[in-house]
Amino acid sequence: MLTIYLKEIRTYFKSIFGWLFLAVYTLFCSLYFVLYNLLNGSPYLSNTVSSLVVILMFVFPLLTMRVLAEEKKLKTDQLLLTSPIKVSSVILGKFFALITMMLIASVVLLLGLLIMQFYGDVPFAESLLSILALFLVGAMFASVGLFLSSLTEHQFIAAILTYGAFIFIMLVPSALQMLFSSNKVIASIASAVDFLSRFDNLLTGVISATDIFYIFSVIAIFLILAARVFGKSSLQVSLVGAKKFWFSTLGLIAVIVIIIGANIGVSFIPEKYVQADLTKQKYYSLTQESKNLLQSLNQDVTLHVLCDEQEAERAVRLYLNDYQNNSKHIKVKYHSAAKESAFYKAYTDEAPSSGSIIVESGDRNYIVDSDNFFVKEYSMDYQTYQYVEKETGVDIEGQITAAISYVLSDAVTKVYVLEGHGEVPLSSATKSRMKRAGFTAENLSLLAIDSVPEDCKVLIVTGPNTDLSKEDTEKIQAYLDKGGDAVFMVAADILDTPNYDKLLSGFGADILEGTVWENDPMYNYNGMGYYIVTSPIAHEITDSLYTAKKKNLLVECRAFEIGEDDDVNITIDPLYSSSESSVAMILDEDYNVVSDAQLQEGPFCIGFYSEKTLTDEKSKVTVIGSPVFLHETLDAATSYSNTELFINAMNYMCDMTLNTSVPAKEYTFNRILVSQGLVLLYAGLLVVLLPLAELVAGIVITIVRRRK
Repeated sequence: MLTIYLKEIRTYFKSIFGWLFLAVYTLFCSLYFVLYNLLNGSPYLSNTVSSLVVILMFVFPLLTMRVLAEEKKLKTDQLLLTSPIKVSSVILGKFFALITMMLIASVVLLLGLLIMQFYGDVPFAESLLSILALFLVGAMFASVGLFLSSLTEHQFIAAILTYGAFIFIMLVPSALQMLFSSNKVIASIASAVDFLSRFDNLLTGVISATDIFYIFSVIAIFLILAARVFGKSSLQVSLVGAKKFWFSTLGLIAVIVIIIGANIGVSFIPEKYVQADLTKQKYYSLTQESKNLLQSLNQDVTLHVLCDEQEAERAVRLYLNDYQNNSKHIKVKYHSAAKESAFYKAYTDEAPSSGSIIVESGDRNYIVDSDNFFVKEYSMDYQTYQYVEKETGVDIEGQITAAISYVLSDAVTKVYVLEGHGEVPLSSATKSRMKRAGFTAENLSLLAIDSVPEDCKVLIVTGPNTDLSKEDTEKIQAYLDKGGDAVFMVAADILDTPNYDKLLSGFGADILEGTVWENDPMYNYNGMGYYIVTSPIAHEITDSLYTAKKKNLLVECRAFEIGEDDDVNITIDPLYSSSESSVAMILDEDYNVVSDAQLQEGPFCIGFYSEKTLTDEKSKVTVIGSPVFLHETLDAATSYSNTELFINAMNYMCDMTLNTSVPAKEYTFNRILVSQGLVLLYAGLLVVLLPLAELVAGIVITIVRRRK
């Protein structure tokens, strides 16, 4: 094998093909390193490596196409088969020569890793894992190319076959999994031949023995096939005997079957035994705070995952494994959507998103929506009026740990929703989210009772269509005077609601006449002035929306004037405001302007939070200037940001926000700080001089050899 290996290495360095491969691959390694790491300041090599896989697919056939095809064309394969060298040694020698060439070309990545050490904090383990992943996928490509080269004596045909195989590997398995996700057989087969998914797993910073074993298995299978195809000739059969030849073929088939079976067996090993999180920020590992909570458990908690285990996010599975590892009281159960489609109905009326987790202990449960697993930043595209979503962090641990804390507590938070005045009904989506947040809601009619129930934690009034009676107003005021909390949406300006308006004015802000009309196109929706698109003002209630840059949509909005002579017992914080271009206008029922006269110019406060200090208590209210703030259509248009604000307000007033000491793990890093001059210097050395030197060396060596 060593003889073949050295012969192949000499051949590569004596021909233009070997040098051309080195020059092209080194060029792209250097180019992506300079662009992603030095110019953009990223300390991670994963993006660089991910881009190089496509380059590797296109340049590797330059080497593999001739490895065995040329031996057949020149009839030197007969010499190899009659020599005292085993066919397996021939194949292995050529294979190791191929990956040696790739390693030589990839040295620039190791050099880049060393360069970055001088300019910032580099996640060394993750970067080395990325380089290892590139080496492994390159070795896999080498084995595939070697096998396809053994099928023909024409280098061009071998190259075409290799390109076709690489394109299949890159596109077909993932496409089949998307198209036939409901067909378990096809999806399983597609997953089994999805070579690149294992590579992608390694780039996340999590090393898995299962992925490594799979890649080595693929390499072994293609090398075995290459050895059998290359050795399958009349000469080889005559040398060893037909019976012995075909008997050994059956043996090789048995070996391949064993390798495939071993992979199936390894896949059943729990992930917690075969995976390790190498990320510097430990994105996929529990923090000590969560571990402390788990170690203190004295009752069982079941995490019901609403999907098959294979369909769950890999990051979610990693965390769930860690939860089980740290407490015997944690049980994880996966519920297939195909077999248990109605499982969620025991907990909520609305179907949670696929992959959501129902955390249950005793008679308490909390639904962690899979939409909240990752921190997302939203921005409005004002050309299409669509939200653009960007993932900025992972909050799987924070969500699950908070839910475990909640189900272990004994607190019951009951809220009442006022009815009987044509209030805007809460949508099923809002009700479901309230239940998931731990609120038990009941409708409340004040007509037949003397007061707001004592167990009311929050009173909710959603934009009445008629005014409250004097008696109802007095009952709500009595509730507030005893330290009651409430969320109010104002009534529309076209309605005559003096009792309700006066009730809301008792918290430091008067409701102004007219409807807010937004003239700034950056703040209104599709040019409709009474549709106000606004960003929340920084406050504990709006924190989740403010940090994620989410928008809210307020329609038929009324403005508030915060009193200048502030009552020392009242603290008021604005939550929303309109732009300086907004005005207050009188509109009719069809939202037409009744008069061109502007009642008042903006900006306006259009939502606020207020606390009134009483003798022994505090009364807390959140007032939103839109009567239809929670209307299902409007809420959905904001990706339920309106409901998020509503839930946040109730959590804040009840001091029950599901916050633990486990914050979301943001995708942040310390940038590599390299001056522009040094970037140009490194680009000149790595991107220009090094590949050019390799190419010139190849040309010179080729010319010298031909002259001899």
